[in-house]
Amino acid sequence: MDHNLCLLRKRYVENVQKGMAFGGKKNAWQDVEVDESVFDKKLIPLEEAESPTKTMMWEQWVGMVQRGKPESLVLIRLSPQPTKPRSPGPGPIKKCDWKPIADKWLKDKQVLLHTDSARAYKSKTPGVLHASVVHKKRRVWVGGRWVWEPPTYVKIKFIKSRLTLNQNSKVGSTTLISKVRSAQYEYWNRGRDMWERTGELLSWHMSQINDQVMVSNRAFWKGT
Repeated sequence: MDHNLCLLRKRYVENVQKGMAFGGKKNAWQDVEVDESVFDKKLIPLEEAESPTKTMMWEQWVGMVQRGKPESLVLIRLSPQPTKPRSPGPGPIKKCDWKPIADKWLKDKQVLLHTDSARAYKSKTPGVLHASVVHKKRRVWVGGRWVWEPPTYVKIKFIKSRLTLNQNSKVGSTTLISKVRSAQYEYWNRGRDMWERTGELLSWHMSQINDQVMVSNRAFWKGT
Protein backbone atom coordinates (compact mmCIF):
# COMPACT_ATOMS: atom_id res chain seq x y z
CA MET A 1 0.00 0.00 0.00
CA ASP A 2 2.74 2.45 0.96
CA HIS A 3 4.67 1.68 -2.23
CA ASN A 4 1.61 2.27 -4.42
CA LEU A 5 0.81 5.52 -2.63
CA CYS A 6 4.38 6.73 -3.15
CA LEU A 7 4.15 5.89 -6.86
CA LEU A 8 0.87 7.79 -7.16
CA ARG A 9 2.30 10.80 -5.36
CA LYS A 10 5.36 10.65 -7.61
CA ARG A 11 3.21 10.76 -10.72
CA TYR A 12 1.13 13.64 -9.37
CA VAL A 13 4.11 15.69 -8.19
CA GLU A 14 6.00 15.30 -11.45
CA ASN A 15 2.87 16.29 -13.37
CA VAL A 16 2.30 19.41 -11.27
CA GLN A 17 5.96 20.43 -11.06
CA LYS A 18 6.18 20.70 -14.85
CA GLY A 19 3.81 23.67 -14.74
CA MET A 20 5.26 25.45 -11.71
CA ALA A 21 7.12 28.76 -11.81
CA PHE A 22 8.88 31.08 -9.38
CA GLY A 23 8.53 34.83 -9.04
CA GLY A 24 6.04 37.27 -7.57
CA LYS A 25 3.11 39.15 -9.00
CA LYS A 26 3.79 42.36 -10.92
CA ASN A 27 7.53 41.61 -10.97
CA ALA A 28 7.80 41.74 -7.16
CA TRP A 29 11.05 40.33 -5.82
CA GLN A 30 10.77 37.00 -4.02
CA ASP A 31 13.14 35.06 -1.75
CA VAL A 32 14.03 31.60 -3.03
CA GLU A 33 16.19 29.11 -1.14
CA VAL A 34 18.30 26.49 -2.92
CA ASP A 35 20.36 23.59 -1.62
CA GLU A 36 21.42 20.06 -2.51
CA SER A 37 21.08 16.88 -0.51
CA VAL A 38 22.34 13.31 -0.85
CA PHE A 39 19.86 10.54 -0.06
CA ASP A 40 21.86 7.38 -0.74
CA LYS A 41 25.02 5.91 -2.26
CA LYS A 42 26.17 2.61 -3.72
CA LEU A 43 29.31 0.96 -5.03
CA ILE A 44 29.60 0.38 -8.75
CA PRO A 45 30.96 -3.06 -9.75
CA LEU A 46 34.51 -2.70 -11.06
CA GLU A 47 33.57 -4.19 -14.42
CA GLU A 48 30.94 -1.44 -14.87
CA ALA A 49 32.98 1.49 -13.58
CA GLU A 50 34.60 3.92 -16.01
CA SER A 51 37.47 4.36 -13.57
CA PRO A 52 38.69 1.63 -11.19
CA THR A 53 39.33 4.26 -8.51
CA LYS A 54 35.94 5.97 -8.75
CA THR A 55 33.31 3.42 -7.90
CA MET A 56 30.93 5.25 -5.57
CA MET A 57 27.64 6.48 -7.04
CA TRP A 58 25.43 9.03 -5.26
CA GLU A 59 21.73 9.91 -5.20
CA GLN A 60 21.88 13.72 -5.17
CA TRP A 61 19.02 16.18 -5.62
CA VAL A 62 18.74 19.96 -5.64
CA GLY A 63 15.73 21.67 -4.10
CA MET A 64 14.29 25.16 -4.53
CA VAL A 65 11.48 26.75 -2.55
CA GLN A 66 10.01 30.23 -2.39
CA ARG A 67 9.89 31.46 1.20
CA GLY A 68 6.42 31.35 2.68
CA LYS A 69 5.12 29.01 -0.04
CA PRO A 70 5.74 25.34 0.82
CA GLU A 71 3.72 24.34 -2.24
CA SER A 72 6.44 25.91 -4.40
CA LEU A 73 9.08 23.31 -3.47
CA VAL A 74 10.76 21.99 -6.61
CA LEU A 75 13.09 18.99 -6.53
CA ILE A 76 15.43 18.10 -9.38
CA ARG A 77 17.50 14.94 -9.53
CA LEU A 78 21.17 15.44 -10.35
CA SER A 79 23.66 13.06 -11.97
CA PRO A 80 26.93 13.56 -10.08
CA GLN A 81 30.08 11.86 -11.28
CA PRO A 82 31.23 8.75 -9.38
CA THR A 83 33.79 9.38 -6.67
CA LYS A 84 36.37 7.42 -4.73
CA PRO A 85 34.76 4.97 -2.28
CA ARG A 86 35.97 6.87 0.78
CA SER A 87 34.74 10.27 -0.42
CA PRO A 88 32.35 11.94 2.05
CA GLY A 89 30.00 12.89 -0.77
CA PRO A 90 29.68 13.86 -4.43
CA GLY A 91 30.67 17.44 -3.73
CA PRO A 92 28.72 20.65 -4.40
CA ILE A 93 26.65 21.12 -7.52
CA LYS A 94 28.69 22.04 -10.59
CA LYS A 95 28.14 25.06 -12.80
CA CYS A 96 27.32 22.88 -15.81
CA ASP A 97 24.48 21.31 -13.79
CA TRP A 98 23.22 24.49 -12.15
CA LYS A 99 23.12 26.82 -15.17
CA PRO A 100 20.36 25.00 -17.12
CA ILE A 101 18.35 24.72 -13.89
CA ALA A 102 18.74 28.43 -13.15
CA ASP A 103 17.88 29.38 -16.74
CA LYS A 104 14.73 27.27 -16.70
CA TRP A 105 13.37 28.12 -13.25
CA LEU A 106 14.82 31.48 -12.19
CA LYS A 107 15.86 33.53 -15.21
CA ASP A 108 14.10 36.93 -15.33
CA LYS A 109 11.92 35.97 -12.33
CA GLN A 110 13.02 38.77 -9.96
CA VAL A 111 14.46 36.35 -7.40
CA LEU A 112 16.68 36.92 -4.37
CA LEU A 113 18.48 33.59 -4.24
CA HIS A 114 19.64 32.21 -0.88
CA THR A 115 22.26 29.46 -1.22
CA ASP A 116 25.29 27.97 0.46
CA SER A 117 28.80 28.88 -0.66
CA ALA A 118 28.97 26.58 -3.71
CA ARG A 119 30.60 28.48 -6.57
CA ALA A 120 28.06 27.30 -9.12
CA TYR A 121 25.31 29.33 -7.48
CA LYS A 122 27.29 32.53 -7.92
CA SER A 123 27.13 32.34 -11.70
CA LYS A 124 25.16 35.27 -13.09
CA THR A 125 21.55 34.76 -14.14
CA PRO A 126 19.39 37.65 -15.41
CA GLY A 127 16.74 38.62 -12.87
CA VAL A 128 18.51 36.87 -9.98
CA LEU A 129 20.39 38.42 -7.05
CA HIS A 130 22.49 36.16 -4.85
CA ALA A 131 22.65 35.92 -1.05
CA SER A 132 24.35 33.27 1.08
CA VAL A 133 22.45 31.06 3.50
CA VAL A 134 23.62 31.12 7.12
CA HIS A 135 24.02 27.57 8.49
CA LYS A 136 24.94 28.51 12.05
CA LYS A 137 23.94 31.03 14.69
CA ARG A 138 25.51 34.46 14.44
CA ARG A 139 25.38 37.62 16.51
CA VAL A 140 23.79 40.61 14.81
CA TRP A 141 23.16 44.17 16.00
CA VAL A 142 19.41 44.78 16.17
CA GLY A 143 17.62 47.65 17.88
CA GLY A 144 20.68 48.84 19.76
CA ARG A 145 21.70 45.45 21.14
CA TRP A 146 23.36 42.21 20.09
CA VAL A 147 21.05 39.25 19.45
CA TRP A 148 21.60 35.71 18.21
CA GLU A 149 20.17 35.14 14.75
CA PRO A 150 19.05 31.53 14.19
CA PRO A 151 20.40 29.62 11.18
CA THR A 152 18.56 29.57 7.88
CA TYR A 153 18.02 26.11 6.45
CA VAL A 154 16.87 25.25 2.98
CA LYS A 155 13.73 23.12 3.04
CA ILE A 156 15.24 20.10 1.29
CA LYS A 157 16.35 18.99 4.78
CA PHE A 158 12.66 18.36 5.49
CA ILE A 159 12.60 15.83 2.65
CA LYS A 160 15.60 13.88 3.90
CA SER A 161 14.20 13.60 7.41
CA ARG A 162 11.07 11.90 6.07
CA LEU A 163 12.73 9.24 3.94
CA THR A 164 12.62 5.67 5.21
CA LEU A 165 15.10 3.69 3.14
CA ASN A 166 15.38 -0.08 2.86
CA GLN A 167 17.19 -2.62 0.70
CA ASN A 168 14.94 -1.72 -2.25
CA SER A 169 15.69 2.00 -2.00
CA LYS A 170 18.88 2.04 -4.02
CA VAL A 171 20.50 4.82 -6.01
CA GLY A 172 18.48 5.44 -9.17
CA SER A 173 15.69 3.04 -8.20
CA THR A 174 12.04 3.86 -8.78
CA THR A 175 11.43 3.10 -5.11
CA LEU A 176 13.85 5.75 -3.89
CA ILE A 177 12.71 8.36 -6.40
CA SER A 178 9.06 7.76 -5.50
CA LYS A 179 9.90 8.15 -1.79
CA VAL A 180 11.56 11.49 -2.49
CA ARG A 181 8.55 12.65 -4.50
CA SER A 182 6.19 11.42 -1.78
CA ALA A 183 8.06 13.48 0.81
CA GLN A 184 7.87 16.46 -1.55
CA TYR A 185 4.10 15.96 -1.74
CA GLU A 186 3.89 15.96 2.06
CA TYR A 187 5.86 19.19 2.20
CA TRP A 188 3.50 20.81 -0.30
CA ASN A 189 0.63 19.94 2.02
CA ARG A 190 2.11 20.85 5.39
CA GLY A 191 -0.59 21.75 7.87
CA ARG A 192 -3.38 20.31 5.74
CA ASP A 193 -5.59 17.29 6.33
CA MET A 194 -3.72 14.46 4.58
CA TRP A 195 -6.80 12.22 4.49
CA GLU A 196 -8.62 14.91 2.56
CA ARG A 197 -5.64 15.49 0.30
CA THR A 198 -5.33 11.76 -0.38
CA GLY A 199 -8.96 11.69 -1.44
CA GLU A 200 -8.28 14.56 -3.84
CA LEU A 201 -5.21 12.72 -5.09
CA LEU A 202 -7.25 9.60 -5.86
CA SER A 203 -9.84 11.72 -7.65
CA TRP A 204 -7.06 13.20 -9.79
CA HIS A 205 -5.80 9.68 -10.53
CA MET A 206 -9.26 8.53 -11.66
CA SER A 207 -9.63 11.59 -13.88
CA GLN A 208 -6.32 10.70 -15.53
CA ILE A 209 -7.55 7.16 -16.17
CA ASN A 210 -10.82 8.46 -17.63
CA ASP A 211 -8.92 10.81 -19.94
CA GLN A 212 -6.76 7.93 -21.17
CA VAL A 213 -9.83 5.78 -21.80
CA MET A 214 -11.48 8.57 -23.81
CA VAL A 215 -8.35 9.06 -25.90
CA SER A 216 -8.14 5.31 -26.55
CA ASN A 217 -11.81 5.18 -27.55
CA ARG A 218 -11.40 8.05 -30.00
CA ALA A 219 -8.39 6.35 -31.56
CA PHE A 220 -10.32 3.09 -31.81
CA TRP A 221 -13.35 4.60 -33.54
CA LYS A 222 -11.18 6.58 -35.94
CA GLY A 223 -9.51 3.35 -36.98
CA THR A 224 -12.76 1.50 -37.65
